[in-house]
Amino acid sequence: MLKSDPANTRIFDALGTLLLSQHPRNHNGDQWFAHEIEYVSKLNREQLHHFLKQAEMQRVLRRTLAVLHEHLPRSARSPISELLDQSIADERARVEKVLTYLHRIVDRFEQRGREVMAMKTLDHWPDTGSDLDLLAIADDAEVCAILEHDLQATKEPQSWGDRLAHKFNFRIPGLPELVEVHVGCLGQTGEQNSLAAGVLSRRIHQSYGEYSLPVPVPEDRIVIATLQRMYRHYYIRLTDIVNIYGLLAEERVDFQRLTIVNQHGIRYGSKSIALPEMVTAAARFSSKRTYVDRKFVRVPLVPEAADLFLHQLAGTGRQHNFRAMMRLSLLPVLATAAFVSFRVTGNDKGVW
Repeated sequence: MLKSDPANTRIFDALGTLLLSQHPRNHNGDQWFAHEIEYVSKLNREQLHHFLKQAEMQRVLRRTLAVLHEHLPRSARSPISELLDQSIADERARVEKVLTYLHRIVDRFEQRGREVMAMKTLDHWPDTGSDLDLLAIADDAEVCAILEHDLQATKEPQSWGDRLAHKFNFRIPGLPELVEVHVGCLGQTGEQNSLAAGVLSRRIHQSYGEYSLPVPVPEDRIVIATLQRMYRHYYIRLTDIVNIYGLLAEERVDFQRLTIVNQHGIRYGSKSIALPEMVTAAARFSSKRTYVDRKFVRVPLVPEAADLFLHQLAGTGRQHNFRAMMRLSLLPVLATAAFVSFRVTGNDKGVW
């Protein structure tokens, strides 16, 4: 049985409406937006702080702050304006630092003639992810040299999952966020070699603040996000819904490359987007099978998540990609080990 947490569902609904109804809206969307603004305006300082912490967890803090700053009535803003203004200033400073370091890292790789791009981190713009994620084609030793020698970073111990996924984590002095470099492949077990090469070959440069940075094309952003959410975490952050809906609403997605549905966008007051029949027909299940727990929109492990995994494994087998099949077959073992580790120690980092 799918059980949602009522308190967090209420906040999730408010955040979703405030952000998604900023796209072209119908009459009901306007009403819902006004209702949620009224809801937030009645929060006391402690409740608003919790509301903003939830927005931060969902990777939509800066976008939420911008909406509240513009639309909250002055009478409601006066007792909490200091909190809003300080939060906006803190986020602006943090994001500027993230961009500076991303630019430095990308520049070091490109100076050595290596293909590189930022992924996931900037999908949430003007918000950013919790880590600085990059995809690069280079030798392991060269990746470590760029980060450790050029940027004085310290390499973090690799978990079992990190080794399989062929990724390294680094700490750079002065940067709170972890730097995560995926080397030549994608996927929780590093099974997606061809996809990684294709994503890099299609990368584009976009402006973020004062910098121009290489990022995936819209279709690849959605594919990468899906790999992370549906084949590793089995949960969805609000930012994923907002990001993807925005791409769909702006008609930036080539449906010949992609399978996706937009039911969550409709739920929060946005206009329905006409999806091609091939897209809806290919969907494995609908948003009705998801639920909001203490933190995120969850996908049930059984049967939905298990079905997705088996579908991927079967598809890989039909392609005779035995390397990827062997790596994928280790995923249930890793997931079980991570679950046991979390239950015993409260931490799964050594595994996952």
